[in-house]
Amino acid sequence: MTGYLLRRALQAAAVLLAITAAAFGLFYAAPSDPALIACGPKCDTAQVEAVRHSMGLDQPLTGQYLDYLRGLVAGRTISDVDGSPIDCTAPCLGYSYTLHQPVLDAIGDRFPVTLSLAGGALVVIVVLGIGAGFTAALRRGTAADRLLSGFTLVGASVQIYFLGYAVQYLLVYKTGLVPLPGYAPLADGPGPWAAGLLLPWLVLGFVNAAVFARLTRSQTLETMHEGYVRTARGKGLTALRAHVKYTARGAAGPLVQLLGLEAGALFGGAFITETVFGLGGVGKLAVDSVVQNDLPTVVGTVLFAAFFVVVFVALADLVVARLDPRVRLA
Repeated sequence: MTGYLLRRALQAAAVLLAITAAAFGLFYAAPSDPALIACGPKCDTAQVEAVRHSMGLDQPLTGQYLDYLRGLVAGRTISDVDGSPIDCTAPCLGYSYTLHQPVLDAIGDRFPVTLSLAGGALVVIVVLGIGAGFTAALRRGTAADRLLSGFTLVGASVQIYFLGYAVQYLLVYKTGLVPLPGYAPLADGPGPWAAGLLLPWLVLGFVNAAVFARLTRSQTLETMHEGYVRTARGKGLTALRAHVKYTARGAAGPLVQLLGLEAGALFGGAFITETVFGLGGVGKLAVDSVVQNDLPTVVGTVLFAAFFVVVFVALADLVVARLDPRVRLA
């Protein structure tokens, strides 16, 4: 097990290093000039060059990349457009000359919104998606199975931006059954916090739950015919107890891996959902930074999202290895 953990940790570190290189390359592949954006449209050529020198953009590319890596580990000092020093503590993801603050601070200000949205949506995904898929498998061929299969088909077909605007119009503006979506800090009370996020939770959870429901149903149907499940039934266990104790565990591997990937993506920022419902989370920050050509923030949010994906996928692999000893030997 120790060897497996070490192997997964090294793989995660290598992936993160590759992503930092790709994100840093994205910064230079963009057609916009970071120095011109930071200086402003009224700057002449001499002023732009002075800003470029102040930002260190006239240094060799490898040197800039190594400085970026050192900043992630130990922090660094970044020069403002006027040459004044800005202390960027580790992990330094850069400085936004549009927001006039370190990128990590900008992300930190908005992360509670994304955390609340992702956490609630994951609860909906697990309860609605996995629960519906398991129930459909146990009632295969019945009316409940057909009804739940129809639910998954609708969920897999509809897009978040369409469903979000549609239910917002019907339930908020047309009927007033649901309060206007928004974010209230949990410190203000669980009631306002949950009320403002209820609709985004349901929409984001419903769309993603469809994939989990289909996968859960297929994995459960495949696993319930395994020899060890039939042996458990032959020893006198009821169908429900045998499926809960043995079938569910046998079918959990792919579901845990998909859930890890989904959790990482959601905690990195639910771009479309946050934009549709006007939630000021990390996803909305990333979208706004693209529109405003705020390249340091674009790169920072990409790295932030990638970190969560890599970490949650690695955690999911560890859970799968715990559930299935055969994985640890692979």
